[in-house]
Amino acid sequence: MKNKSFAAATVIWAVVAALIIAADRILKLVVMNGYEEGTVMGELPGFFDFIYVRNTGAAFSLFSDMTLLLGIVSVLFCICVAVYWFIRKPKSNMKRAAVALLFAGALGNAVDRIFYGFVVDFISLKWFDFPVFNIADMSIVIGAVLAVVYVIFLDRETKNEHDGEN
Repeated sequence: MKNKSFAAATVIWAVVAALIIAADRILKLVVMNGYEEGTVMGELPGFFDFIYVRNTGAAFSLFSDMTLLLGIVSVLFCICVAVYWFIRKPKSNMKRAAVALLFAGALGNAVDRIFYGFVVDFISLKWFDFPVFNIADMSIVIGAVLAVVYVIFLDRETKNEHDGEN
């Protein structure tokens, strides 16, 4: 029974990851094929500007112009996440969501880095000074937040291991 529920969860979260990757790819292709870099494509008044930016670095433009290395690291990260999924077989839906979101975001940006030499960013917050980002970035951030919340507040396994050390 456990293998069936894990298999079902794998299919569900793989579909979620695939939908995120598809949305990310489609929006990036629309931006790349329809606009010049630096073009403001529209806005959601008070919330977002949509502006096409090519990011050759990582978050906050760290490691600029190291795109190939970042692409390789992203692919290796995706492989590690997939291996983790099948070896550890996460049981918590929060942990599953975190892993799926991290995988989808990393793969979405890895595709850009490897095929284009930059990541396509297009969402700019109006109400907070923050670098321009994309759907894959949102997926990574949400996945990371879920992982941290899970580890700090919900991961009984880790807590039990550390309780035994004291």
